[in-house]
Amino acid sequence: MTPTAPARLTSPARPQDPARPASRRRRPGDRGSMSVELVVIAPALVLLLLLIGAGGRWVESHGALDGAARDAARAASVGRTPGDADSLAGQAARSDLASSGWCDGGTVQVGVTGFPDAVTIAQGTSVTVTVTCSVNMTPFTLLGFRAASPVTASAVAPLDPFMCRGVNCQ
Repeated sequence: MTPTAPARLTSPARPQDPARPASRRRRPGDRGSMSVELVVIAPALVLLLLLIGAGGRWVESHGALDGAARDAARAASVGRTPGDADSLAGQAARSDLASSGWCDGGTVQVGVTGFPDAVTIAQGTSVTVTVTCSVNMTPFTLLGFRAASPVTASAVAPLDPFMCRGVNCQ
C-alpha cells in the first residue's frame, strides 16, 4: 500500500460558468469599483438634469411671454384711445400670464408704443407692445441663474385705418 496524503479542508473550487463571458467575470482588484464610479458620475448627472430643467423653464417662459405680448398687441390695436390701448394691452397680458404661472406675482409690466393721438390713422400704422416680467429661477441658482430672471417679449399689431378712433366714437 502506498501512503496517501491526508485530505485538506478546503472549499471546493468554483467552476467557471461557461455562459458568463470573460469580461463579466470579477477580477480580484475590481471589488467596489461600481460604487466609486457612481459617486463620481452622480453629481454630473444631477447637474445635467438641472441644466435640462433650467433650459426647459427658460424656453417655456419665453414662449408664454411671446404669446402674452402677441395677445396684448392685438388687444391694444382695437383700442380707440391711447389710454384704452394701454388698459386693454395690460389686461390681456396679465390674464395670459396669470393662467400660465411663469411670472412672479406683481412683476408684469406692459408698455405700448406707436399708438397715435390723431383721430385719423394712416394705412400701415402699427402698435408695439413690450411685456416684461420676472421668472422664478430659484431651483437653478446652483447653475448661475439669478433667483428672479427678467424676461422681455415684444409684438407688433397693425391698426385698422377704417376704425373710428378717439373719444367721440361709439
